[in-house]
Amino acid sequence: MPKVVKVENLKDGSILAKDIYINSSVLYRSGMLITSELITYLSKKGVPFVTIYDAPPVAPFRHTNTALSRMTSHGRKELTSRFQNDMAQIANELRYGRILHSESSYKWLHSLYLRFYSNPTVRLLLDSMKQWDPVCYIHSLDVFVLASLFFKHTQWKVSEDFILGCLLHDIGKLYTPADILLKKGKLTQREYSKITRHTVDGYELLKRMNFPNETCRVVRSHHERMDGSGYPDNLIVKKDDQNLKLMMITDVYSALTLNRSYRRPMHATKAMQIILNDSARNHLLDLQTCYSFINFIHIFPPATRVLLTTGEEGMILANPAGSDILPRVRLEKSGCVIQLPSDLSMTVETVTSWDSSEVVKQAKQTWNDYIHYLIDGNSVKAVDCLDALSDGMRIEDIFIKLFERSLDEIQKGLTLKRFLDADYLIATFTILRLLSWKMLKISHQLSKNDLGEVVIANLESFKGLTRTKLMDDLFSISGWKTDFLAEINEIGVVRDLLQRKNANYLAVSFSSRSHAPVVSNLLNQLNSEFPKLTVFVHGSQANLIKESAIERLFVSTNLSELILNMKQFFESELGA
Repeated sequence: MPKVVKVENLKDGSILAKDIYINSSVLYRSGMLITSELITYLSKKGVPFVTIYDAPPVAPFRHTNTALSRMTSHGRKELTSRFQNDMAQIANELRYGRILHSESSYKWLHSLYLRFYSNPTVRLLLDSMKQWDPVCYIHSLDVFVLASLFFKHTQWKVSEDFILGCLLHDIGKLYTPADILLKKGKLTQREYSKITRHTVDGYELLKRMNFPNETCRVVRSHHERMDGSGYPDNLIVKKDDQNLKLMMITDVYSALTLNRSYRRPMHATKAMQIILNDSARNHLLDLQTCYSFINFIHIFPPATRVLLTTGEEGMILANPAGSDILPRVRLEKSGCVIQLPSDLSMTVETVTSWDSSEVVKQAKQTWNDYIHYLIDGNSVKAVDCLDALSDGMRIEDIFIKLFERSLDEIQKGLTLKRFLDADYLIATFTILRLLSWKMLKISHQLSKNDLGEVVIANLESFKGLTRTKLMDDLFSISGWKTDFLAEINEIGVVRDLLQRKNANYLAVSFSSRSHAPVVSNLLNQLNSEFPKLTVFVHGSQANLIKESAIERLFVSTNLSELILNMKQFFESELGA
């Protein structure tokens, strides 16, 4: 029996019994699982009441998949229509190769889909995910399809509990804020930290609902890595855990090649190169499993060495205007370049190795071009390089690995007399322009300035302006409202602005040893007048400020340390 409940009285695990409308449009439909994050979202939207089923929370999971022979014609027709619509969004030859060309494979997948979706608890979760984050729903389905077909084609032994985990691997994102899931731009470190919780949230949700242990394991551990650098448990994935190793690769491939809220689909061969690099060079994924996945998809990235069905060996060549399914190959012995024929009389038998030097070479060339364009003052070409280099990075990584690194490299070149003073000044101004473009692009995506007001003071005149601006933008991205003092002649200006703005935060940037005593004196003066003041001191000589009367003092000599200090501040002061 449905009942009307105030939003503030809703409980996690209830089921929506009536559609929720806002301005005559359906916000969420009946049958959706109510989570703590959904309750928060409804409150923000000003929804006062909702109708839920007057019954206990979701029933525990049971292996009650309806046999195909026992399905009603209506139920089978409905699920078949849904299957066809879902498949139309993911299964194209550009990213699936020929894995669905077999009618038997398609029918087998259809029957597996119907079995899982006939389970009422599984259907509830998937329907809820489809409403909460449609993009994540499609990704989850894609991982399920790719993994299922891989296991079938290769005849690996795998339980249906594991396959169910592939389908539900991201179900914990029901507890991730919608504004993070649907964000168009790159995530900040704070947002990324919230995203990572989905593994544990999903695991705990399925545990409460009595899902099989193997299903829960996949949900919790699909972001672990071979070297222990993954999350949430920093597990070193065991070599004999073949199924999880494959699922990890499938998850990455799907995320890269599907349309996401924050990025356009990546070309399949480029995605494969990234996965190969993460396997061969970074040791995050398993290389042999990666080869198996490439053999399965049958889309071969440039620089992979392959064995042809004729017994000849060769290397796949880049072919921008050609087909990835029918690539060009340079034969090892003769050096001849051939095009694999469309009649499939000769195809690739298997991948034998991969030459990672090509990717390294490309990345190095792009970086060198980036430095050249900065010094040349060519902002347009520099931003093209920046976009290429920043692919897959979080916002803070761009500041550290691209902006700060380029400044350090040019400054080092200046010291070694490879660059002129004018080169450095032009480069810093170009970076300032790139920063302005980037911040303008992401400004509407930034979180509200909910942390308060921070005064940013640059003590280095124009030469330190760019590095201070990097710091200023990082504070803005992290949730502060900034008052940027690009250049100050009198240190009293800082005190006056703190007082007028009623700011509880100060960030000072300097790189000259001569400024250390000035900053120390300033902090000692401010301590008595602003007892609640939190201070961030940043710059190459910031370590000289070791002792101060300021109780909440964070010192950093580079952006990595600054970001770590921000994280410690969030954890200690805000409990975030």
